[in-house]
Amino acid sequence: MNFNLQRLKFERLSRNISQQEMAKALGISRNAYYKKESGRIKITVEEFSVIMDKLGIPSKNAGIFFTFDVPERELIG
Repeated sequence: MNFNLQRLKFERLSRNISQQEMAKALGISRNAYYKKESGRIKITVEEFSVIMDKLGIPSKNAGIFFTFDVPERELIG
């Protein structure tokens, strides 16, 4: 399972939330947030919770941010 950083960026932009606003909610610099959103620094579970709140996405919908990588040999078909 992988975290979909493109989806995170899309959700943030679709709500007109700047990187600066997101960084402020997390208590970090804009540059640090940029590094998290671009995958240079990992996002912690606690940070993900704050991000979900800021985006207004219920925790039951957290799965939209994850992709499942299944080895080809395990695919049915």
